[in-house]
Amino acid sequence: MRQLQWDAMTAEIRERTATPRRKAATRRDLSGLARRSCRAAGAAFYLIADTAPGSASGALRILVSNWSFDTIEDVGAGAIGRLLESPVSTFPGTAPSAWHPLTLAAMLASDDVARLCRHDHQEMFLLKLPAGKGRFVALVSATTTGRVDTQQLARAQMALCHMLSGLENEKAASGELLSERERECLLWVSEGKTADEVSLILNVSSNTVNSYVAHAIHKLSAKNRAMAIATAIRRGII
Repeated sequence: MRQLQWDAMTAEIRERTATPRRKAATRRDLSGLARRSCRAAGAAFYLIADTAPGSASGALRILVSNWSFDTIEDVGAGAIGRLLESPVSTFPGTAPSAWHPLTLAAMLASDDVARLCRHDHQEMFLLKLPAGKGRFVALVSATTTGRVDTQQLARAQMALCHMLSGLENEKAASGELLSERERECLLWVSEGKTADEVSLILNVSSNTVNSYVAHAIHKLSAKNRAMAIATAIRRGII
């Protein structure tokens, strides 16, 4: 009997060790999923932000986005934040609702709506992305109306929720080697953003951005930004 129990336990251990552990999600994974999801659903732009109360001292905290620097600067963090925090976001399991310039006028000033249209955001979808204790919202938009496949978008919403849960777990498992601000600044720098561009995205000064990056370089025992970015990617921090 003991031999049978031992054999069963040994087989279970072998099975567990033979199965590779799932790699923790990173923001690069999230960006890749958002990009593929937009393509599959027929959308052009995505922006995913953390909307948890008190997040980043009330500033707009963008996790991933393919919005251009000019768009973010022109529309403004305030307008984007008001749009993300509006009560019209749809929860997973609910058919995503399209919002057009005329309907957005109830939530945004006419100038804000005009700026969105000027940058080809003609149809928008606001998707709530609950993930553990996190509160996230995805803003998905298309350059023309009626183009987005809402069924594909609903499936993408579920996939994004799942990945964000992994991202939150990765953040906890990383031991907080870098602060959230240091991680954010290093991520945007790795995407080719300048200090001025990152300062606009995070609503801080460019000197503060450079300071966060310098702290990240020191904590990662790197010689320069390129080495810090490579180390952070290898460890799954960004």
